Amino acid sequence: MAEAQTHQASLAQTAAGLAREVRPWQWYKQAVLLIAIVFSGRLFDPVAWGQVAIGVAAFCAVAGATYIFNDISDVEADRRHPEKRKRPIASGQVSVPTAAAFGVGLLLFGFALSYALGALFVLIVATYLAQNAAYSLYLKDVVLVDVLLIAFGFVLRAVAGVVAIGVALSPWLVVCTFLAALLLALGKRRHEFEASANPAETRATLEEYTPETLDQLLVVVISTLLISYSIYTFTGAKLAMMLTLPFAFFGVFRYHHLVHTTNGVAASPGTLLFDRQFLLNLGLWGVVAVVVLYGRPRAWLVGLVG
Repeated sequence: MAEAQTHQASLAQTAAGLAREVRPWQWYKQAVLLIAIVFSGRLFDPVAWGQVAIGVAAFCAVAGATYIFNDISDVEADRRHPEKRKRPIASGQVSVPTAAAFGVGLLLFGFALSYALGALFVLIVATYLAQNAAYSLYLKDVVLVDVLLIAFGFVLRAVAGVVAIGVALSPWLVVCTFLAALLLALGKRRHEFEASANPAETRATLEEYTPETLDQLLVVVISTLLISYSIYTFTGAKLAMMLTLPFAFFGVFRYHHLVHTTNGVAASPGTLLFDRQFLLNLGLWGVVAVVVLYGRPRAWLVGLVG
């Protein structure tokens, strides 16, 4: 009886460790796949939602597998790190063979779901997997390439959302997604300088970055992002999207302000959702965008925007 209870407790610990390994708190990144369903006019199409849900599940599974294989690859280094040594594989909560088997299972599941959405979606997921492998094994230590590759990963998600529902790909979706993700990646690097007494020990590329360089890059990316989004609203089919510009400007300015004034807000994009002003602004931007894209503007509004 005692032996059975011990075995059950061990299984429960392993299951809990595997759940932590796939980083469910990071799955919010797959929300980028939803951009296409909003801006393509299919927000209220249940078929499109079903297709996107499959795509999101596929990316969550493949992302979880990449986290596992990355932790297996870095297990010895993680055991020497004051925080990362608490990870399930590094701490011994989950054995390497068990984690590897689970990771392979997640990959197979993710690609099976991808196949249901077509060969092009499978190719995007395979590219995402290759990009993550290249980043984890080498490119995360190459200055500038590290942040560009992170941004490219978000572009792949956005394009995957387009492919999942079978709509035309807008170049503005690619440009704005890339720039927004690059802004978040640079903000995270800037935070890492503030959070560590010896940044180079935290991340190899921080030995080559400087706070001044990152600040300049942030300004360049912010300017390009806001110009790109503005051109999109000016040239798109719905000129009333210009009404969302104040919210876009405030959101970007707010993030830049928080990066330089609030400890930890740039550590992960998800922490932005704990900032009331940013969250309220994001909600208002979403409401206005949906009303413009799906509503019927009054005559005075049509006249105002031409």
